[in-house]
Amino acid sequence: MKYWTTPFVVFAAGLAVAAFVGGDLAKPLIAQVRAALVRDVDHPARQAVTIRKHTLVNSFEAVYTVPANKKLVVEHVNCSTLGPNLYVGIFEGALTHANIVYSVPPMGPAFGVLVLDGQTRLYFEPGAVLNLRIFTGGDTTCTISGHTVDASL
Repeated sequence: MKYWTTPFVVFAAGLAVAAFVGGDLAKPLIAQVRAALVRDVDHPARQAVTIRKHTLVNSFEAVYTVPANKKLVVEHVNCSTLGPNLYVGIFEGALTHANIVYSVPPMGPAFGVLVLDGQTRLYFEPGAVLNLRIFTGGDTTCTISGHTVDASL
């Protein structure tokens, strides 16, 4: 019995040290991973914004005006058409090439539907007017999504 007692005691002591050190090191690591998985989507300063535009013909019009004391953050733009061609651009203010903010990238035709889809991060100041320019050959729907935040943040 004497021969197995010493290795057993050393092994048990090693396990105790590993558990103590591992437990202390694992807590900050778990906290960091948990923090990385949390999104602050319910922050009270954010209000979701969804802008939809449907058209059968070429169009250029104001689709949204940023409220006073708010900033608009556009995060995603998606457009689809049953027509043979589609171009969509977001302009701030007047229709000039200097005012184009974003041109939605095409995804290619799929099952007779042409889709333009893109994630982005566009910022618009209070009072800014978002204009949507659509060149289309058919029934088209565009959705712009994002959120507003207080301008003071």
